[in-house]
Amino acid sequence: MIDIRLGNFMKTMVKIFVDHEHLVRVINTLTELGITGFYLIEYQGMAPKTWKSFRLSEDPNMTLTAIRDHSEPGVMVNTVVSSNECERIIKQLQEALKGIRYTIIGHKVTSIKVKGD
Repeated sequence: MIDIRLGNFMKTMVKIFVDHEHLVRVINTLTELGITGFYLIEYQGMAPKTWKSFRLSEDPNMTLTAIRDHSEPGVMVNTVVSSNECERIIKQLQEALKGIRYTIIGHKVTSIKVKGD
């Protein structure tokens, strides 16, 4: 196992949420910025405007069915970058994703633990 204590070398996890049809634009932008390490997760989600009108019963099955029926598919692309590069990367992503729906979140990373084969 590798235990990386980052100390003065702060890292930020950047999470980019987009609709499926915009995934290639995100990956191409990251590649153009020199970022080749990332992973993605497909998910089902609901926008706040959609969720705001929901009033669900106490039946868990009905709740899950309602969420499945009204949620939209999306993709979350994650990458870890140097904290001092984070703002530049986010600005470039914003420019590349102009005109489409997206969410970008940056989380400070304080340690990384990697266990290989």
